[in-house]
Amino acid sequence: MYLALRELRHHPVRSLLLGAVVTLIAFMVFMLTGLTRGLAHDNAALLLGTPARHFVTTHDAEGVFTRSFLTPADVDAVRQAAGPTPATPVAQTFVSFSRGDRQLSGVLLGVAPGRFMAPAATQGRALTAATPDAVVDESLREDGVQLGDTLTLKPGGDTVRVIGFTRGARLNHQPVLYVTLDRWQALNPRSRGAVNAVAVQGDLPRPLPAGLGLHTRAETLQVLPGYQEEQGSLTMIQVFLVAVAAFVMAAFFYVITLQKTPQFGLLKAIGARTRTLAGSLVTQMLLLTAGAVTAAALLTLAAAQLLPGSLPFTLTAPTVLAASGLLLAVAALSSLLSLRAIARVDPLIAIGTPV
Repeated sequence: MYLALRELRHHPVRSLLLGAVVTLIAFMVFMLTGLTRGLAHDNAALLLGTPARHFVTTHDAEGVFTRSFLTPADVDAVRQAAGPTPATPVAQTFVSFSRGDRQLSGVLLGVAPGRFMAPAATQGRALTAATPDAVVDESLREDGVQLGDTLTLKPGGDTVRVIGFTRGARLNHQPVLYVTLDRWQALNPRSRGAVNAVAVQGDLPRPLPAGLGLHTRAETLQVLPGYQEEQGSLTMIQVFLVAVAAFVMAAFFYVITLQKTPQFGLLKAIGARTRTLAGSLVTQMLLLTAGAVTAAALLTLAAAQLLPGSLPFTLTAPTVLAASGLLLAVAALSSLLSLRAIARVDPLIAIGTPV
């Protein structure tokens, strides 16, 4: 620790430059992590925040709501299998609608009012069994939608009035419009009473009839159209970014270690052990990385305040701590190359080199 702090104090410019490079790398990791989490939340906020633990769809639909059509008899069979466990049907369809001259799109979701899949209104009124109106995601405010507005569904021309806003109701990067199941059936007469899935709040005590499949919330999330592909691409970018960070930090510290070969040789000649010098180098690297990661985290939080509200960006404290721990681990691993160089320093040869 003493040697590491002394080294940092005696070379402030070099320490600042190296810290700046690590700060920029950590900033890129944090921003990309925030965008990845933001896109995941924007794509599947409805499923991420739902209290449902399982969803029942037809077996051949494999958990994809839009491929599943459950008849009223199927819904009754699921309820019998669920027994005392709460289970409620859900119907979904994609819709285009207009507010005045503005053309918009969203997900029309039919739910049973008062059940656990019904939205909690953050403004306005909640759904009731008799209302033909809708509670919509609050992101529609950015498109100018207000309480009391009438939305015209395309192409049929049916209308729903906005009676409330709710939070975290987005699916496939689109806002959700909640209506009652009866209203949803009236707006989708071709469904002939069918729904897409039954949400179950716990485990099923009895088996399902043949032709129906039970899927966990995580399984349903993975088969959400486009979700896995989108997250896979962004995760690969994160992996490459961390790998580049490890390479850059290893190269920087290795070059600095080579420049200090004469000093290491002199210290070894007067009795300093290799373990002491290696510990000093690792401590120096971890101190620099910890300071740089802290600066990058503060910089990211400040930058997040300047991002437009329409840009999906989610970065929580646990995510920042996890990414910071990963970068510290990468810094420690990237020091292995420099440790090897220190171990191979021969005092007799090194002190012969001009310091």
